[in-house]
Amino acid sequence: MKCEHCTRKECSKKTKTDDQENVSADAPSPAQENGEKGEFHKLADAKIFLSDCLACDSCVTAEEGVQLSQQNAKDFFRVLNLNKKCDTSKHKVLVVSVCPQSLPYFAAKFNLSVTDASRRLCGFLKSLGVHYVFDTTIAADFSILESQKEFVRRYRQHSEEERTLPMLTSACPGWVRYAERVLGRPITAHLCTAKSPQQVMGSLVKDYFARQQNLSPEKIFHVIVAPCYDKKLEALQESFPPALHGSRGADCVLTSGESQAW
Repeated sequence: MKCEHCTRKECSKKTKTDDQENVSADAPSPAQENGEKGEFHKLADAKIFLSDCLACDSCVTAEEGVQLSQQNAKDFFRVLNLNKKCDTSKHKVLVVSVCPQSLPYFAAKFNLSVTDASRRLCGFLKSLGVHYVFDTTIAADFSILESQKEFVRRYRQHSEEERTLPMLTSACPGWVRYAERVLGRPITAHLCTAKSPQQVMGSLVKDYFARQQNLSPEKIFHVIVAPCYDKKLEALQESFPPALHGSRGADCVLTSGESQAW
């Protein structure tokens, strides 16, 4: 029998043979041997392995998998090399936004304080040819403010007929994908609709900052240094209205480890 919500024709889990199943079914558990048959002991026998999740890869499509693999340091250095060529029509303004959660990684890696790690990372990026380095803290502040407004609105609208509470966070793209693909409407209706810090930062750079610099969004190559691989998936889902030429808020997302490898 297939796992719930699995779309694969063949299961990649290690299946037990009939003999193994018979042995496991007949063999008494430690709780049964000791004469203990309480609910606690029945629940304690349950285990969840990493393969239980990885056996079904329907969360990420093949096309998304290819796009995720393209978000790497090579894409970043490709733009750096283009900016060094004489054809200025292909030059792009390089903007790197650093998540504050990534800074402790660099601090621990190079035995620095978080403040020193931030300064040195900024200097290093600019030495490579990056034009602007931003901190995403301001984007997180905007996201929290919008989340607060939505919570107040939900709290006032909540009633027996219209249950708008609880409000669940939507800042983690991995959690949002799981809720949408597995849990469905009972949970997704309670997800906060405010933009995540990464999405807010994308709007600030590709919209507000672009207008301040008299640039079109496609002339800006926006890189985000984030601590989680799921942020790459979130970047694929970020799209602006047609007025902004379909440009994504983040053109490339690099994890802290990928950035350190430079």
